[in-house]
Amino acid sequence: MKSAESAAAMRSFFVWLQQRYGGLVMDTGRRAQVIVRDNELQTQDLKRLMTHEATALHVKGFYDKNAAAQVGEGLAQEALKGRARNWKVSTSRGLESSDVSTLGAHPPFNVACASGNKKDIDEYFEGVRQELRVRRSVVDNNVVHHQLWPLDKFRLELDEAWPAGAGLARESDGGKRPFSGGLPRVMMGPTRWKRGFIHVDEMGPLSSTQGLFSANVYLQLPASNNEAISSQPALQIWPLGIRSRWDWYRNALLLSGLSSQDPEMQVDLRSNLGDPEIIEVEPGDMVMLCVQRPHAAVGFQNDTRVSLQCFVQHNGDDKRLLIDS
Repeated sequence: MKSAESAAAMRSFFVWLQQRYGGLVMDTGRRAQVIVRDNELQTQDLKRLMTHEATALHVKGFYDKNAAAQVGEGLAQEALKGRARNWKVSTSRGLESSDVSTLGAHPPFNVACASGNKKDIDEYFEGVRQELRVRRSVVDNNVVHHQLWPLDKFRLELDEAWPAGAGLARESDGGKRPFSGGLPRVMMGPTRWKRGFIHVDEMGPLSSTQGLFSANVYLQLPASNNEAISSQPALQIWPLGIRSRWDWYRNALLLSGLSSQDPEMQVDLRSNLGDPEIIEVEPGDMVMLCVQRPHAAVGFQNDTRVSLQCFVQHNGDDKRLLIDS
């Protein structure tokens, strides 16, 4: 009873606080910019993104368009054969189903560790090694050919472009096993959220010395009227610029909707956040963004979208960028 009363009192306080002092802080100018580049990562762009002096980074043609489409088609076929797992998202109510499924030899780490079972975590790390190796090889007529997996290309370029280097995150203790370098993501129409589900992957104010980011390499886009589209809107991102705990707390009630798959809260978020930056992509494009900023994968009615995603941890300009999934 006391717990319920405390929760009700806390909610009442945040309702009062938001009514009295609420108001979202949105970045403008350069901080709201989506940097657009061709083919490769640039050091100056990464520095701007990691310090939140830009909202997103769009590298066009990061991976060859035809090769991307070929990889995407293979992954789509894997999904159609029933090998995909729904990527359950962490919410205040626990793990919930989403519009996204993953492929690969292991689930995302947040799913693997949700049970608290050491066996599930060990299986995750065993699957990581298997996934890294399998994706680098293609078997054609019983002949093995090696390929540059898009996420391997991303990891190499990130290491080359960031002054302190980059690589796979590792366990802090035990066997120092490597975390995943990323997983294939599959969305099949019709998606549950037609306009896209607005969310963040980590709650908290922006800091110039740390943050959580994602990299997404797009491989296959959903077709329209049975014809493939070369470019289409795939991602919405809002340049929310909250950089202090005060700005976070005075909007906490609204921002709590970023971790809840609640239709009414989604309507409130769209109303208060305003128009998003919309990123149109082609197969082979790569987009990086801070996942502490609200973002949404655009929904669609038919066919399949395939991409590859990993997360990148920034802990300071003089620290190595850490990749995981």
